[in-house]
Amino acid sequence: MESSVCRTAASFHTPTHAWNDYLADSRVAPLAGHPRLMAVGGGYPIIDNDRCVGGLGISGGTHEQDQQAAEEALAALGFELPAH
Repeated sequence: MESSVCRTAASFHTPTHAWNDYLADSRVAPLAGHPRLMAVGGGYPIIDNDRCVGGLGISGGTHEQDQQAAEEALAALGFELPAH
């Protein structure tokens, strides 16, 4: 099963926690209600050789814990974290 944070990260090639800042912009804010957009920590795109090859979604803790777990998982697997 695909998680919302995983899908958001892979679809937009950006970590899901970055959406909190994006949604503060009134021009982007209407996307907050989109059912396929999840603006919480824990979702990261999986980037390999500058290509998005998938997404990683972690949930179950606080958004900070989920974000940290995702970052550690990507690092353990040898993937770089996106610059967002």
